[in-house]
Amino acid sequence: MRKRVLTVAVALATASTPSWAVPAPSACEAALGTWDYVAPSKPGRAVVTKLADGRHHLVWIASEAGATAAGAWEATCEGSRRTWRILFPSDPGTVGLKVLEEFEVSGDAIRFWLLGPDGKRGPMGGARRLP
Repeated sequence: MRKRVLTVAVALATASTPSWAVPAPSACEAALGTWDYVAPSKPGRAVVTKLADGRHHLVWIASEAGATAAGAWEATCEGSRRTWRILFPSDPGTVGLKVLEEFEVSGDAIRFWLLGPDGKRGPMGGARRLP
């Protein structure tokens, strides 16, 4: 009898977790993709990819009222934070600068904040994932 109860319990436990269920992606994985900036960000686009060594790469462009800025950054990602290193900026004086970003992904939307030296969030930016 005990063996039968145990067998039924194991069968119910395995049936409640379908083998086809895919775990939710980590925040770092969910932040990859092609993004279209939305308010309060300036209009623009960004593409975030992941290299085989785990680094994230970002290429972005933003423009407003005739002024355009663009750049390429690389980062390490842990949890919902990325530590970016500026590779190719609009302002050559910032090459190599490190920037800490905190982000939240919800479906096809992302919100992000650059963190100041004191760890406090700066102004929020936002984007929608493009198909």
